[in-house]
Amino acid sequence: MAFEIKRPGRTAAGLFLAGVLVAGCDRPAEPAAAPEVPAAPAPPSPTLDRSSILAAIDAAASDAAAGIARPGPDPLVGRTFSLSLAFGCFGPQGPAPGEPSARDGAPRWSAAEDDRTIRLTLSPADWSAGDASGPAPEGFDTLSGVWINQPWMRSEACPAWSVGAADAPEAPLPARVAALVMVRPTGASRVGRSGDQSFSHLVRAEGEAPVGRPAQGYRLVLEGRLAGWADGRVIRCRVVSPERPPACAVGAAVDRIAFEDGTTGAVLSEWRPG
Repeated sequence: MAFEIKRPGRTAAGLFLAGVLVAGCDRPAEPAAAPEVPAAPAPPSPTLDRSSILAAIDAAASDAAAGIARPGPDPLVGRTFSLSLAFGCFGPQGPAPGEPSARDGAPRWSAAEDDRTIRLTLSPADWSAGDASGPAPEGFDTLSGVWINQPWMRSEACPAWSVGAADAPEAPLPARVAALVMVRPTGASRVGRSGDQSFSHLVRAEGEAPVGRPAQGYRLVLEGRLAGWADGRVIRCRVVSPERPPACAVGAAVDRIAFEDGTTGAVLSEWRPG
């Protein structure tokens, strides 16, 4: 007897189930969750130059003149800076080499009578009893000041014009209104601290010719990090008259002082802590 093999019929339910299975096989796989990527570190803040520092001083002076106090932490605290001061652009300003110079916080150069040497000097002012911006704050052993010359000029080079005798102003020169104060907190090491010394460099003549006078003066460069005062602000200003600009001082921990040639930018001398 032969046996007939019968195949089961394809019912509607079977067809539906098969379609579901086929559709499930054709469905694209769910994408895997993307791995978490750590956030990139914030880029370091750029070093502040002369123009940036003077812009910050202008803003602080404007606030002081208007009686505005900025709340919150000062974003300038801890910022690195490199402040360049052109000096001696119109000739010598100081005593002859070998003579003492005043500790007035202004860089200067002077030539010997025989034109064989030129001396560059900086004697930071002693502002431990206070400065143009106010009384001395507590918590610092030394406060030594350097005036920022021509704070209305952003350029780091000497002006491109000259001053003749006929152009000399007859009115008294305005009081200085912008300074950088080199601070040393109480208890900090005294080794290499710029506020405890004066700085000097001697340019000597080569051969028999007299020493060359600088065509573009010289530059004083101060570098370090900005430091906050007792109120947490880097720049403090004092209004002494509504008819005069406020006097402002920038707090800073200076770790490099240098004299540069004003024409070539070559470093003539530099000092660092340690």
